[in-house]
Amino acid sequence: MAIADPLDTFDPRIDTRRAPTRLKKERRGLLHPAAPFYTIALLPIFWWMGLAFFTFALAAVPMGIALLSMKPIRMPKGFGLWLLFIGWVLVSAVTLEPTLTRYLSWAIRTGIYIGSTIVFLFIYNLPQKYLPTGRVLGMIAGLFLFTAILGGYLGLIFGDATVPTLLSQILPRSLLSNGFVRNIVQPPFAQTQDFLGFPLNRPSFPFSFSNDWAATLVPATFASIAAAGRARRLRRWIPVVAFLALIPMVVSVNRGLWIALIGSVVYVAIRRASTGNLLLAGRLLAGMFIVGGLVLVSPIGNIVTDRATTEHSTGARNDIYTEVLERVPDSPLLGFGAPLANPDPNRPAIGTHGNFWTALFSQGIPGAIFYTGFWGLMSFKTGRKIRNQEQMMLHLAVLTSLPTMFYYDHLPAALPIMMMCLAVFFRDKRDDEMRRQAVLSSNAIPSALT
Repeated sequence: MAIADPLDTFDPRIDTRRAPTRLKKERRGLLHPAAPFYTIALLPIFWWMGLAFFTFALAAVPMGIALLSMKPIRMPKGFGLWLLFIGWVLVSAVTLEPTLTRYLSWAIRTGIYIGSTIVFLFIYNLPQKYLPTGRVLGMIAGLFLFTAILGGYLGLIFGDATVPTLLSQILPRSLLSNGFVRNIVQPPFAQTQDFLGFPLNRPSFPFSFSNDWAATLVPATFASIAAAGRARRLRRWIPVVAFLALIPMVVSVNRGLWIALIGSVVYVAIRRASTGNLLLAGRLLAGMFIVGGLVLVSPIGNIVTDRATTEHSTGARNDIYTEVLERVPDSPLLGFGAPLANPDPNRPAIGTHGNFWTALFSQGIPGAIFYTGFWGLMSFKTGRKIRNQEQMMLHLAVLTSLPTMFYYDHLPAALPIMMMCLAVFFRDKRDDEMRRQAVLSSNAIPSALT
C-alpha cells in the first residue's frame, strides 16, 4: 500500500532550504499534521489523572483519526506478521471467562497493542517535513529524562508513597480493591522491598511497577543516544545526564536492565571488531569496565554485589513460567485471552513477567510465534547494512526486545517506544532510497541527451 509522499516527486535540483516557507503556507488555517504525535508529551497530565499506563493508547486515538486521512497507508515488508499477532489477540478474547476483571485485563493490553500499531503507522506514513526523525527521537529522549531522572529520584526519595489521582477518586472501591487496577490508577513512586536485608526503594514512577520502569529505559536509552547525536549543542551535558541516570538505574537493582545494556555494548564491540575497527571495539569494552569498576568501588557498589548473589524473584519467576508451560496444552491455539490471577495471592499472575510468556499464555502458541517472530525479523532487517551510529542505536532498541521479552513485560511503554524507533528507522531507509533513485534519474537524463 502507498501514501502520497512529497519524496515521490523529489528533485535534487530544488533548493530544500525553501521547504519551510512552503510548509508555512500549507499550515495556515489547519492543525499541524504532526500535532497528534505530541499528545505523548501529556504523560505528566495523564499520570495526575491516573492514566499514565494508557498514555500511548490515548495518544494513538488522535493519531488513528489522522491516519484515516492518509490513503492508502504504507507498511514495510514483514509488518504483516505483527498484524497477524494483533488479529490473534482479538480472536483470543473468545476464551475469556465472562467476568469484568478478565475483560478489563484483556482490554487494557489489547488497547496498548493496537495503540502501538497506530503509533508506528502514523510515524512511518507522515512525511519527514512534518515530523522529522529528530523530533521523534527527541520525544523519546524527553521520556527518558522524565522516567530515569525525575522518576528515578522521586522513587528513591519517596519510596512507595502514592499521590491520589483523579481516577482513583472516581472509581468504585470494588475495582480499587483489585491490586492490578489500583497500581495502574494510583501508581507508587517506587516499590519498596527488603530482599537485600534492608528496605530498598526501586523506582517505578511514572508507571506502576519497577520492572515496567526498567523495561521502558532499555529502548529509551538507545533512542536517547541517537537523539544526542543530532543535538550537537547539548553534547556537553551528556556526561551529566548519564551520571544522573546511572544512579537510579543501578540502585533499582533491575538485573534485566543491566544485562540488556551491558550485552549491547559487547554486541557493538563484536560488530566493530568484525569489520576491522579494533580500536573502537577496545574503547567500548574499556569504557564499560571502567564504568563498572567505578560503580563497584562507589557507595552503591555493595547493592550491585548483593543483588548479584541474591536469588530474589528467581524462584517465583520459574514457578509461573512452569505454570504457563503446564497450562498451554489446555488451550494451545488461542490461549486464555489474558494473564490469570495466581491462586497464591503472594505470587505474580500467571502469564506475566515477560511478554513472551504473556503472548504464549494469553494467545497460545501461534501468538507467541507471531510476537517473537516479528521482533526477530525486525532485529534482522534493522541489523543489515548499518551505515551510522544512529542506525546502530535504533537497531539496538529493536534487538534488545528479544532477550527482554523473556523477563520483562513490554507494556505499557517499552513496546510503543520500540515501535517508534522501528518506524523512524524504516522511514529513513525508505526516504534515503527514494532520494538515491531520484539522483540517479536526474543524472540519467543528461546522459541520455548526450
